[in-house]
Amino acid sequence: MNILVAGATGGIGKNLCHFLNQKGHSVFTLSRNKIKAKETIPFTNEHFQWNENWFENLSNIDAIVNLTGSTIGKRWTKKYKIEILKSRIDTTREIVTRLNSFNEKSITFFSTSAIGIYPSSGDEVITEESSPGDNFLAQVCKQWEKEASLLNSPHRWVIGRFGLVFKKDDVALQRILMSYKFGFGVVIGNGFQWVSWIHIADLVRLITTSLENTSFEGIYNFVSPNPVRYVELIRSIGNILNKPFILSIPDYLIKIIFGEQASVLLASQRVIPKRLLDAGIEFEYPEIEKALKTLIT
Repeated sequence: MNILVAGATGGIGKNLCHFLNQKGHSVFTLSRNKIKAKETIPFTNEHFQWNENWFENLSNIDAIVNLTGSTIGKRWTKKYKIEILKSRIDTTREIVTRLNSFNEKSITFFSTSAIGIYPSSGDEVITEESSPGDNFLAQVCKQWEKEASLLNSPHRWVIGRFGLVFKKDDVALQRILMSYKFGFGVVIGNGFQWVSWIHIADLVRLITTSLENTSFEGIYNFVSPNPVRYVELIRSIGNILNKPFILSIPDYLIKIIFGEQASVLLASQRVIPKRLLDAGIEFEYPEIEKALKTLIT
């Protein structure tokens, strides 16, 4: 397949492009700076820019993956919240608009979303059928998904709601590991909140499968089938590093330090990939400690 990846220079994008290339697919990139994209991913067939007429090449494209979006890992000022929303909505809207004007053949569109669409739900099991939340991140995800779902036939759309993605250069993982330099792990809040996660190897394989397999359509939770409590995540890292000591930071301090963003850190979301499991999908890294060992050691 000829696959166009938007946001290819990001952490997930780079991993996906390499995986697609290894699988024998032809990779194209869409970015704001094609020179940077060429330097970052030199093996791709061709590089396009958003401000150029990239859509004139749709007849050569079989699938589009949109991974663009400003990180939610920065402090949520009023100005930055607008950027978080616009960086996702604007690119998705442009892709859908261009595809809806192109009817020569069917093109698959994979659009990213996040499990942040769900509310913090304690121990309740969350599936694709669960109701969305109403906080800022949930509102972003709902608008984001709405834009993707406006894609018309003959095209096919798939939305992947990503959990916490563990990869070697992941900011969240590096922040967790930072405390271990002082000999201990840090638990945020009471530690009983559920964390729904996925290993980067499983994520890029699942994205690729959804492009190759036309039976995939609609919304899927892209998470491991085994979410863990936050304290279990920290304990697993401590076991790998042989540093079992754990400290706890209370909720109120997290809210002071991170502001509105604390809602993400303290949320309890026990998300299950029900539709993937129903489709018979198996995960290479379903268990947290096995997954983390490949990234930390």
